[in-house]
Amino acid sequence: MDVPDTPANAGEFGFTGKGGVNQSGHPQVRLMALTECGTHALVDAAFDAVARFSEHKLARQLLASLKPGMLLADRNFAGYELWGLVRATGAHLAWRIKKNLVFVPLRVLPDGSCLSVMGTPAENARHGQARAAGRTLAEPPQGHLVRIIEYTVTVRPQAGPPRTETFRLATSVLDHRLAPARRLAMAYHQRWEIENGFAEIKNRLRGAGFILRSKAPELICQEIYALLTVYQALCALEMRTAEHGGIDPDRISFTITVQLVRLTVAGQVAADTATLDTARREVIAEFLAALLPPRRHRQCQRIKKPSKNTFEVRKRDQPRTPSNVRYTLRITKHPT
Repeated sequence: MDVPDTPANAGEFGFTGKGGVNQSGHPQVRLMALTECGTHALVDAAFDAVARFSEHKLARQLLASLKPGMLLADRNFAGYELWGLVRATGAHLAWRIKKNLVFVPLRVLPDGSCLSVMGTPAENARHGQARAAGRTLAEPPQGHLVRIIEYTVTVRPQAGPPRTETFRLATSVLDHRLAPARRLAMAYHQRWEIENGFAEIKNRLRGAGFILRSKAPELICQEIYALLTVYQALCALEMRTAEHGGIDPDRISFTITVQLVRLTVAGQVAADTATLDTARREVIAEFLAALLPPRRHRQCQRIKKPSKNTFEVRKRDQPRTPSNVRYTLRITKHPT
């Protein structure tokens, strides 16, 4: 999230990109949220300086909110230490892993998945050196017992040729009868709902290209908490609507939710309980009258729109050119 470019914010939060403070743009806060895919509701969130805190560091601040029965789905988090910390909470994992990671099958299961070991860093180094020397160690590496699922997804767009992408999941759910490979693959597909949740927070609620207004780090933290609190309240309202109408929460438009709440919240100041309950029922009725069609299969390219201008970007350590100038105007005579 962009914050105002003040000395206090720049010193506390820093800048993204190579060079840190020498980059252009605004200081930024890195926000990580533990989000429920079905309702987009926030289970927990953590944020801190983008220059000092990576996603892996922030993830450790969310461990206290993990509980048995949860299934975490994401990518670029798989690692021996973090895997062990998450499993210690009782939560299960279905994390996408890179294709170049080596997982030697210990046993192939009937659904096509296999059991393997996520080795410790030392064990990975030892087995990697053996493979580089053309040797194969007899014993498997020491580490976490995991289940590896590999599958392909073929997308056939209305225009253009089909394309196929290979996915590779590491999961802590070892029983293929409890969670077959196909079911886990379909569950991981739902992970993309969190992208819609982040878009709701950053764009539809806050406003596209919007910069937080506070000029001090302490006030920035208050502002982010306020933003997350309002978002959580909206998700709760959508969930009550979905339960009342017996529908999937993704049928409710978040844009309409924001618009209706903005129109009605001003009239609820100092209202009593009965008035608030009546207003809530009226808003729920309006939600149900403006439902989205059932979710269709779709794709979204990760491309960036070109900038509206081609002006040169001023670096942060580049001084401004003097603005005071003198003009000379001379009329050019046409040749006779």
